[in-house]
Amino acid sequence: MELVRLGRDLIVGAVDAVWGLLVLVLGVGWEALVSLHTSYPRLEGLLVGVLLAWVLLRRDRHPWLRVVSAPLKLVLDILDLAWDQGLEVARDLLAVPVGWVKKGWSWCAAKVRSAYNWKMSLLRRLRNLLLNRGKEEG
Repeated sequence: MELVRLGRDLIVGAVDAVWGLLVLVLGVGWEALVSLHTSYPRLEGLLVGVLLAWVLLRRDRHPWLRVVSAPLKLVLDILDLAWDQGLEVARDLLAVPVGWVKKGWSWCAAKVRSAYNWKMSLLRRLRNLLLNRGKEEG
């Protein structure tokens, strides 16, 4: 009977020691997470981002990672779609005033070009008239 009691005490002591070690490790880990969350939020965000990137890179290798990363993939797809739509809206909004400025600039350039051509044609006519008078007198 004494041997059975000693064996039982050994097993209970071993389980108690393993349980105590598990509680100690979990407590230290929890305290580290709380300290990280309250004192170093940027580092926490960086670590979460690295963890999520790791999960996304390895999502095709394991079905559980695929299940875990499905909501993240959905969010990333929505953000990608929103980014593309935002860029398209910004391009369209920018195209309107740029088009107006280009039209105005081309109108002004056309007026300046036509005025220049008109003045040059007047000067050519004057030159030809003076050359013709010089030939008549000479």
